[in-house]
Amino acid sequence: MRFPMTVLRVVTLGPALLVSFVLTVVVCALLPPALGLVVFMAAGGVLVALALGQLQEPAIAALTRSRPATEAEYGVLTPVLAELGGRGVDVGALFVRRVQRPSTPVAVAMGPRIAVVSPGLVEATYRGGVTAAEAAAAVAHAVGRRQALRPRLELAVLAATTPWRVMVATFRGVGRPFVWLPFMRLAWTLRGVVGVICVVQSVAEGRAAPGLLGGAVIALTYLVPAAGRRIELRVEAEADRFVLALGLGPVLAGLLRRFGHPMTLERMRQLEAAVQSQRPRLHLVRG
Repeated sequence: MRFPMTVLRVVTLGPALLVSFVLTVVVCALLPPALGLVVFMAAGGVLVALALGQLQEPAIAALTRSRPATEAEYGVLTPVLAELGGRGVDVGALFVRRVQRPSTPVAVAMGPRIAVVSPGLVEATYRGGVTAAEAAAAVAHAVGRRQALRPRLELAVLAATTPWRVMVATFRGVGRPFVWLPFMRLAWTLRGVVGVICVVQSVAEGRAAPGLLGGAVIALTYLVPAAGRRIELRVEAEADRFVLALGLGPVLAGLLRRFGHPMTLERMRQLEAAVQSQRPRLHLVRG
């Protein structure tokens, strides 16, 4: 069953926004009353400013842990920007991440004409490990991802869900050392059974509200990841089509293959075969 992208986005963003709001209220309530009110009003003011399109560059730098590209970095990526510009993709500003981790994306499009790239991409381009066309394909794929998502109030939503992301990262960091314990994975797999028992028992004891709330939370642990996976598949497919339309499909496929990025056979064939179908064909004309 194919769900609209809007529904999938609501499923993934709704819990994040709700939990972030609750966490913000709790933190502000723990502060002295005057300070808590000031912090809450300041946070609301920042979100309103971001929603109105203000404070974009400092917000991007803070939310993505990046900084504006230096002159030397611009010099390295000038052929990349020229390659993109020649294909109709205009990147007006470049940011480079301050820290690169294994999960850090190579490039992310933020705003209409802003790209955030990893320091690894800049270094690989400088040393010749990645060609200008390959780097352009990576940035173009990021632009295609953003166009596929069509995010509204992008920076405001990203800032508003920061408490949620901090909480998730904290729980993952705390729980990682306990993954090796026996039956931990089994307990997580059987959480749906626990949720059903929780709801049934609460209803039988006349306390339906807590049971339904617990069941809803457990149900979201299934729905949110599933919706996220569907969004990722659609966005990736749309971004691939965008790169193909620019004629950079084989270049992107070669880059992903060389760096061992997991790719399905269908995606590889689509990226490599699309340009072949765009070649001019010769037709015999009968005299």
